[in-house]
Amino acid sequence: QQTAQRLRMAPLDMHKPVIAQVHGRCLAGGTDLALLCDMVICAEDALFGFPPARSQGSLPSHMWLYLVGPQWAKRLLLTGDSIRGDDAAQIGLALKAVPADQLDAEVAALAARLALIDADLLSANKRIVNLGLELMGARTMQRMAAEMDARGHLAASRTRFNETVRTEGLKEAVRQRDEPFGDPVIKL
Repeated sequence: QQTAQRLRMAPLDMHKPVIAQVHGRCLAGGTDLALLCDMVICAEDALFGFPPARSQGSLPSHMWLYLVGPQWAKRLLLTGDSIRGDDAAQIGLALKAVPADQLDAEVAALAARLALIDADLLSANKRIVNLGLELMGARTMQRMAAEMDARGHLAASRTRFNETVRTEGLKEAVRQRDEPFGDPVIKL
């Protein structure tokens, strides 16, 4: 578990800036990786969410609170609902959302702009912000999230989900988990 936690934190701990370029679905573990990056640029029609929070455990890493605040974090995580890229940018889950056909160019332009700065200065300024996050408890939050996820895997809903996967397949288990929620995409 400690090794997995260390690996999950790698984008945050790197000395150089890490940009997450998100298109399509960024769900569950995809959000673990993207939200630990320094900046998230996404397609307007990208989809962010953590549907497994409905029945399979909690999030093993947790930057949601720091990016969107407690109300949006709770709204998204207590329901397992998802949010489109353009709305994710409005609430701070992403830095910016652009049309999908402009995503590559947008990320390349930001990376080129960052490349104009001395690597030692980038590292120093990234570390200052990350230390601020640590002072706000972000690293402790990551450890606690991993522990709570382990506890969440003991929930009866997780056992039922796994049994359905075993007997009826993953597609059916996901259908049963998500069907009661109807359209899981939040619209601002």
